Amino acid sequence: MNSSTPIEYSSEELVTSTVSLNHDNTERVPFFSLRMFRNVLSVITVEPVLFFYMLATFMQYAVFQDLVYEKTCLDNFNQTVCQNLNNNTEALDIVQEQSSHWILSSTIALTVPSIIVANFLGALSDTYDRKLPLIFPNIGMILASVVYILLSVYESFPISLIILASFLSGIFGGFVSCIMAVMSYISSISSQESRSMRVALLEAMTFVGGTIGPFIGGAILTATDSHSAVFLVILCCHVINIVYIMFCIPSVKNPSFRDSRPSCRQLFSCHSFVSSVKIFSKARTNFRRRNIILLIISAFMIMTVTTGEMDVSFLYTKDDPLNWTYDKYSYYFGFKYGLGALVLILLSPIARRFNLQEFSICCFGLIFKAAGLVLHGLANTTLEMFIVAPLSMFNTFCIPSVRSLLSKQVDSNELGKLFAVVASIENICTLLGSVIFNSLYPLTRSIFRGMILEVAAGTLILPFIIMSYLGYKMKKELYYLTSHAGPNTTS
Repeated sequence: MNSSTPIEYSSEELVTSTVSLNHDNTERVPFFSLRMFRNVLSVITVEPVLFFYMLATFMQYAVFQDLVYEKTCLDNFNQTVCQNLNNNTEALDIVQEQSSHWILSSTIALTVPSIIVANFLGALSDTYDRKLPLIFPNIGMILASVVYILLSVYESFPISLIILASFLSGIFGGFVSCIMAVMSYISSISSQESRSMRVALLEAMTFVGGTIGPFIGGAILTATDSHSAVFLVILCCHVINIVYIMFCIPSVKNPSFRDSRPSCRQLFSCHSFVSSVKIFSKARTNFRRRNIILLIISAFMIMTVTTGEMDVSFLYTKDDPLNWTYDKYSYYFGFKYGLGALVLILLSPIARRFNLQEFSICCFGLIFKAAGLVLHGLANTTLEMFIVAPLSMFNTFCIPSVRSLLSKQVDSNELGKLFAVVASIENICTLLGSVIFNSLYPLTRSIFRGMILEVAAGTLILPFIIMSYLGYKMKKELYYLTSHAGPNTTS
């Protein structure tokens, strides 16, 4: 094959050609060995895409909030008041409330178009090529970064431009479409046996990005005292991603379109949207429809709590009695995500080695997530806040476990639609979490600052019950099916 010709595979070809982390079932490769390191490198595909996207996202996250906080203050007060904001209770209340509302408006502008676009990109992934949807979210973030740079450079530009930036990102799919695209790609080229670990390691890229991103963003902001410099680096991360996707990732095409291309009508028809929704209603053997619905409910609650917590954490630490600077918050954020990444990277292969079930791992993570939220809501000192990170670090197992279980409930030609639905739900969770937390936090702040976080911890009881129930039922059903060879039950 000519080197200039794009490499194209079907999902089945890549599954069989992907190097296993253990080449022989009888031969165990030591975890901490050069050979294991080489084996891991040999199966890398979309992991760098998610890493660079999340690195840029988490660089942006706190810097964006800091920019909103600063612009909101300057829109209402002069420079002197803003420099001594914590000494002016009335001004602080106004800035806290308006910042929360601007963040909410930005989230809505990102979420609504993303829900629609994610479903079309999911259909595109299943119908034509799993590589193409990887590019769109990066294009959107490049355009959004340009708006943020202009907003940072020109003080006269209104803060309302953050809505435009979020909308530009949303119409190209947003961050959840990036997750949908990489999860669909990795699920289509991995075997059932290796998928749990592959999904967990892919999810770890989010936490590695979340660890490094705030530190880099904080360091650039401290060195340059310029938000625009940080957004310029963010823009470069997305450019790197597009170049890597185009030249380093093989196309995984639907065999029906190996020698042709689908029409725009095929790709962007209403049928694509409807077929994604039918993931829930389609009759399936072995109670898989029931499993999908209950897993989606669990994911919905976990994601809503996670996004809501992220939205109010910055405001919580900026408030009395913590009064954190951006730098301190970025250190906390990086420390918390660093521990999460470490847990996923080191413990996921161990969980696979000892054949631990995803249900048990998810329930274990939910317990520690709830414990972290309880302490977060009670934290009044810097030490207490930093203890939240190691206490809640096992919560990173929750979502990868649910994603892996979901991918095993559908056929390979439905993976794009499945993860498009999950991406849409994650978008809704981002919106719902932001609405609930940003609306209730200002209202409950004067009563008890951490009330919303304590309530969030309590809501995690329901996904814990669901995952425990599913684990019990599926284990029982698997025993029955293996003991009684007969027709499968449809549900």
